[in-house]
Amino acid sequence: MRNNTVSREIYYRIKDARNAARTAERSIIPGETIAIAPAWHDVSNLGLQILSSKSKDIEVLAWLAEAQLRLRGFSGLHDVYVATVSLLDKHFDALHSIGDGDIEERFAPFAGLNGVGGEGTLIQAIRLTSLIPGGKFAQFSLWDFQLSQRPNETERLKELQQAAAEAGVAQMSAYLDVLTGCIAAFDRMVEILDIHCGDQAPPSSNTRNVLQEAASAIRMLAGIEAPLAAPQALASQGSEPLPASETDESGAIGLRPVSAEPIRSREEAFELLIAVARYFRRTEPHSPISMSIETLVRRGRMDFFELLAELLPEQQTRNAVLTAAGIQPVADKGG
Repeated sequence: MRNNTVSREIYYRIKDARNAARTAERSIIPGETIAIAPAWHDVSNLGLQILSSKSKDIEVLAWLAEAQLRLRGFSGLHDVYVATVSLLDKHFDALHSIGDGDIEERFAPFAGLNGVGGEGTLIQAIRLTSLIPGGKFAQFSLWDFQLSQRPNETERLKELQQAAAEAGVAQMSAYLDVLTGCIAAFDRMVEILDIHCGDQAPPSSNTRNVLQEAASAIRMLAGIEAPLAAPQALASQGSEPLPASETDESGAIGLRPVSAEPIRSREEAFELLIAVARYFRRTEPHSPISMSIETLVRRGRMDFFELLAELLPEQQTRNAVLTAAGIQPVADKGG
C-alpha cells in the first residue's frame, strides 16, 4: 500500500488524520476539558475502508485501535482485537506493515501501542475511557478513579460512585463483561504473536495491566465480587479443594488451601486484597481490618513521591529522607 501508486493516497490520508488527532490531544492544556479530536473519526473510517478492501496492514490496525477506543470505548477496542486475532490466524505471513522483513519491525506499531521501556500511545487512552456504560471519553474514567483514591479527593470518589449507582449493577455487570471480553481477545492476540514471533513478539504487559486495572475499578464501583479461581485451577497448582461439608474431629470446617500462584499481575493481587477487605467489612463491620487493607491497597497504587508525601507531610523531613537515600528532592529538580 505504501509503494502502490493507487493506494498510497489513502494511506497518507489516514496517516495525516492520525497525526492531526494526536497533535490536537497534545495541545490540550492541563485542567481543560478533554474532547475527542474530530480527526479520530477520519482515522476510524479510513482504517475500516483500508482493512476491508485495500490492505491487511498492521500499522492501520494499530491506528484503528486508537480511534475505536476513543469513539466507542472498550467495545470498539474489543472489536479491533477480535479482527486482529482473525487476521493473525488466517493471514499472518500476508500482513503488511512499515517493514515487511524483520518481525520486530513488522510489529513495531503494536509495540508502540503498548510501549517499550515506557507507556505506549494506547495506555493513557485506556485510562481516559469511561468506566460507566454510556459515558463519554475522559468522563468517569480510570484516571478519575485513581485520583479518587487520594485522601483529598473524596468528592471525586462520590461522583464516581453516584454515576455507577445511577447506571445500576446490571448495566455495570454487562459493561464489565464487555471489558472482560476485550481482555480475553487481547490475550488471544498476544498468544498468537508469542507463538509466531517468540522473543521478538511486541511487549504487552502495559496494556494488559491497565485493562485489568479498569476491570478492577468497575468491580469496586459496582460492588461486583471478583471471580474466584476454578477448583481445577487450584488443583493444577497442587492444592486440592476440600468438600464444603468436610470437618475435622472437633467439628471445625476444613479450610481450602490457598495458593498465590494464579496471580498474574500486581493489579490482580490488589484486586484479591480488595475482595478480602470486602469480606471483613461485611462480616466484621466494627473491625479495623477492612480499612487497613484498603489503605494498604490505596498506598500501593501511589507512586513513590505521593506515598512519601502522605507518610511524611513535612517537606523538610521528606527532603532529608530523599537526600539521605541519594535521591534529588522533587522541589529541587530543574533548578
